[in-house]
Amino acid sequence: MTDSTTLKAKIQRTLRLDLALRFIWQSTPSLTIANVALILVQGPLPLLSLYLMKRFIDTVTEGLATHNLDAAFHDVAMVIVYMGAVALFGAAIGALAGLLSQRQALVVTDYMQRVIHAKSIEMDLEFYENPEYYDTLRRAQHEAPS
Repeated sequence: MTDSTTLKAKIQRTLRLDLALRFIWQSTPSLTIANVALILVQGPLPLLSLYLMKRFIDTVTEGLATHNLDAAFHDVAMVIVYMGAVALFGAAIGALAGLLSQRQALVVTDYMQRVIHAKSIEMDLEFYENPEYYDTLRRAQHEAPS
């Protein structure tokens, strides 16, 4: 397989992805925007967790070096509270993102079924007598949910 054939195949796959993304956007733009927003919110959460873990280790190390254990305990406790808040926020955002993804999948499936139904109504009756067309239509109807 040559480089031009590989490049051509990659471009064709990319174009199909573009069509799929446009189809999803046409079916449910509001849920698509909400999903993208949640992805953008979820993105920095792992980095924030790592930063808080570093702060925890630094705070414990500094606390062991000082003689004021009450202040050190308060600082460590605050970092633990922040870590817990970030973990809870991440779990809540993850659950919300899962619900939105399921909702969007259902809406896209319904939209796909409507498109298939509308296209099958537009076809001439002689197409239904053609086994190849009928097989293609049945396969499209059967595979639309997935």
